[in-house]
Amino acid sequence: MTAKPNHQHRQLAEKRGRFAEFKVRWFLWFKGYRLIARRWRCAAGEIDLILRHRNRLIFAEVKYRQHGMTDQILSQRQQQRITKAASLFLAKNPTFTTFDCQFDFIIMQAGQNFGFDKITHIHNAW
Repeated sequence: MTAKPNHQHRQLAEKRGRFAEFKVRWFLWFKGYRLIARRWRCAAGEIDLILRHRNRLIFAEVKYRQHGMTDQILSQRQQQRITKAASLFLAKNPTFTTFDCQFDFIIMQAGQNFGFDKITHIHNAW
């Protein structure tokens, strides 16, 4: 029995998303960011990357795009979901409550150079 095309598409999208998160983690590590958690899940949803940079705690959403960037990649609803998940993370991890928090949006565009062409890091995206 073969997998349904929609299921295969979702699996490929998941694989690309994991690849993007892996590359972005290294990109940020070289810039001095340190990983606290990846794919952190709770009742409100999932946060792709939670990072520390000096006295800041960064909640980052990572997207992989094959055909350039679009205007509304991250909807208001997605932003609210990530913000609520971040609040739950802080409630469960009181060590980080003294840190300044920010929400970043990172887009990795497909290309010929090792599978990606460009990483766009939008600080304080919302």
